[in-house]
Amino acid sequence: MTKAEKIKQTLKETKERRRNLSPVVYQLKIQNLSKVREGKLNRVKNNLRVLKGLKEKGYKVGGLKFKKVVSSINLKQYKVSFDIDFERNKVRIQGLGWFRVLGLHQVPQNSEIANAQLIKKPSGFFVYLTCYVKKEHFERDKVRDAVGIDFGVANKLTLSNGLSIDFEVKESKRLKRLQKELARKKKGSKNRKKALKKLQREYERLTNIRRDIHNKLLALFRHYGVVVYQDDNIKAWHEGWFGSQVQHAGIGRLKARLRNNLATIPVERFEATTQECCVCGWKQKLSLSDRVYHCPVCGNTINRDLNSAINILKKGFDLSHNQVVGVGRPELTPVERELVAKILGSNPYIKATTLVEAGSPHFYK
Repeated sequence: MTKAEKIKQTLKETKERRRNLSPVVYQLKIQNLSKVREGKLNRVKNNLRVLKGLKEKGYKVGGLKFKKVVSSINLKQYKVSFDIDFERNKVRIQGLGWFRVLGLHQVPQNSEIANAQLIKKPSGFFVYLTCYVKKEHFERDKVRDAVGIDFGVANKLTLSNGLSIDFEVKESKRLKRLQKELARKKKGSKNRKKALKKLQREYERLTNIRRDIHNKLLALFRHYGVVVYQDDNIKAWHEGWFGSQVQHAGIGRLKARLRNNLATIPVERFEATTQECCVCGWKQKLSLSDRVYHCPVCGNTINRDLNSAINILKKGFDLSHNQVVGVGRPELTPVERELVAKILGSNPYIKATTLVEAGSPHFYK
């Protein structure tokens, strides 16, 4: 067997083995930052020395292009480009040495390590470790077979079980103050660089808060068998009146993570889930100011977003109104209440309410 055939066979076996695995990226923070900066500088010097030697030997190396910032370095091969010592919580990077890191406890024991990236952020250097983990690792006890989700602006998420979730990470006062300070600094000065670094760290802090909200919501939805959502054009929402609210919540990113990490059923974006009554199927047009759906045929009175979430759940499974029993009267079970309080209660930016008759919200603890 030739070398090319061995490589081809190995790739085929790896692809077959990873079919039942899920890729996960773990973030590891490097402790001794000064050593990283010194190592990166030495690596650049070595590369320039090698290019000079090749040019002297007659090889065409091409002209070097100036790059202001290098924010990432790919570490493609485990045990070669990088290595991990789980007992000492250290990571070895080729050409830089060993570094103590935080976060290795997140990596499961039986996971398959694929590759990594050395990332530079305003708060320091990180190693993004890509692993393939068994899908059973993410399985949780199911509290309900399926749930429908309606994305919105007033309430970012409305579930078909009557739960309404609102979250928004607005621009902080510190961020606005740092933006003004940066605008006053002279371009090219050291004070401008310091102000820019402070501004970048504040942006990173807000991004981390938003990511933590998304992580908690994903942890909640893992307790449902299937998540049904409407494939709305979130990008078009940014251009409307409520663009800032959509951007501060990161609904588009949350929708992409739902699609990539959970068992989901998308519903066509042009389905009239808001206009249709969830009990009898009667259709009527509603304006944005109409927050309660009143059906003139069956007399159903229900919150507009809750009505849409129930219709999304029905259309996701292609069920008629007569086939679904009890969906017209959603109710949050005590188990779900405890689960929501346990997962979402630790984040002060998340507000969860239950919707009852006539669409009036009720807070619960």
